[in-house]
Amino acid sequence: MGHGAAGEGSRSRLATLSALRQVIGRIEGVPFAHEPSADQDEKPKDGDRFALGAPLFDAALGGGLPRAGLLELRTHAMRDGGAGVGFALALGLRLGACRERPLLWIAAADALAEGGMPYREGLAHFGFDPEALVVVRARRVVDAAWAGEEAARSGASALTVVELRGNPALLGLEGTRRLHTRARDARGAVVLLRQGGEAEASAAPVRLLVEPVRAAPVPGLEALPLIGRPRFSLGLEKARGLSPRTLQLEWDPHDRRFLDHDLRFVPAGRVPGPAAAPAGERPDPARGTGSLLALRPLRPGLEGEDAPRRRAGTL
Repeated sequence: MGHGAAGEGSRSRLATLSALRQVIGRIEGVPFAHEPSADQDEKPKDGDRFALGAPLFDAALGGGLPRAGLLELRTHAMRDGGAGVGFALALGLRLGACRERPLLWIAAADALAEGGMPYREGLAHFGFDPEALVVVRARRVVDAAWAGEEAARSGASALTVVELRGNPALLGLEGTRRLHTRARDARGAVVLLRQGGEAEASAAPVRLLVEPVRAAPVPGLEALPLIGRPRFSLGLEKARGLSPRTLQLEWDPHDRRFLDHDLRFVPAGRVPGPAAAPAGERPDPARGTGSLLALRPLRPGLEGEDAPRRRAGTL
C-alpha cells in the first residue's frame, strides 16, 4: 500500500471517530465544538500555566501547573487526606478563590464520612476565607462525577475539586477524559483528589502524589514543640516531557503562597527535629508481659493453687 493510501485511511478513521464523538455529544446534550487532530500537541503554553510562588517547584514544572484542564492528586491512604485537602485548598487560593468566585468542593459521601467536613476556624488559620468555599455532598460517586462535569463546563468557580476514595471505575480513563475536556474547553481548572488511590491510566496531563511532611518550626521558638507552617511532599508521577521527581513545598498562610523547601533524606527509623525529652518527663510506658518459660506437665494430684500460673509459665 502506498503512502497516499495509508494517509487516506488514517484520515478516514479520524473522520469516523470524530463523527462518533459528535453523535455521543448530541446524545449527552453537549456537542463537541472542537475536535483536535491526531498530531495536535496539547502541551500547555507558558501563558496557560499558573505559578505557585515557589521558584524551584515552578521551574521544575516548566512555569507552574496547567491553568486549564484536569489535575490529578492522590494520597497513599485516607490517613494522609489532610495533606491532599490542604494542597487543594492552597491551589484554590492561588487561582483567586473568593466569595464572588468560590472554590467548589464536590465530595462523595463516603469520603466526607471518613475524612470529615471542612472546619471554618481551620480554614481561616490556613489563610482561606470560609465564605469562599462551597461544599457539595454527593450521595454516590456517579453523582460526584456528574456534578464535577457540570461545574467544569460552567466555569463559574475559581477551582472545582472532586474528592473521592480509591479508584472507582467511573472515573478511570474515560471518566477523567470527560472531566479534562469540559474543564479545558471552559478554560477552567478541575482537581481530582483521590484519597487512598493508586496510580492508574488517566487523562489528566499532570498527576502528583501528595504526602504529609513534618511542619516547619516556629521562627524563634524552634526548641518548643509548636506547629509552624504546613509542608507538603509532592511526587511528580506524570507530566509530559518531565522526569519523575519529588519536591517539597511549604505553605505561607499569611502571604498565601508556597515556598520551596529542600528535600532532606532521613535514615530509616529517625524523625527530623529536636531530641526526645528525658524519660522522667514522659509518661510511664506500659509494662511488658515478662518472659515465658516452657514447663513440663505436672503429674495428676500434684497441682496446687498456683497451677494456672505455672501452666502459663509467666514470671
